Amino acid sequence: MGVTEDICTFRLEANAASIYITSVNGIAESGEIVNIDGNCNRVASIFYGHEKVYFVIGENKIEKDYDSALYRARNIAAPLNAQRLGVKTPCAIKADKCYDCKSPERICRGLSVLWEKPMTGEFEIILIHENLGY
Repeated sequence: MGVTEDICTFRLEANAASIYITSVNGIAESGEIVNIDGNCNRVASIFYGHEKVYFVIGENKIEKDYDSALYRARNIAAPLNAQRLGVKTPCAIKADKCYDCKSPERICRGLSVLWEKPMTGEFEIILIHENLGY
């Protein structure tokens, strides 16, 4: 099995798991949870299919309101993640902001916002008193 097949198999297995552990790109003090995803497998798994979803969130992801959480996801988390992945996008060069590019390597293709917990499944937020990820 090649790398691409391995990744697809891993994503399918993660999607079928009863428990899903993830993080977020931004969370507002008012409750909104914001994520940006390239393949959209993570945002899809957050929305549906698991008995329980755990969000493990560092304090650096907390913002005062929805607009600030969205800004953080687009202009802090996504560029830093693009740089980490070594993709050839304008935001990866300086990791300074989103350029809303049309690059074939663009990693921000899906945006999700949870305003409330979905009707099915159990959700738990675990806040960690340190900076975690982007």
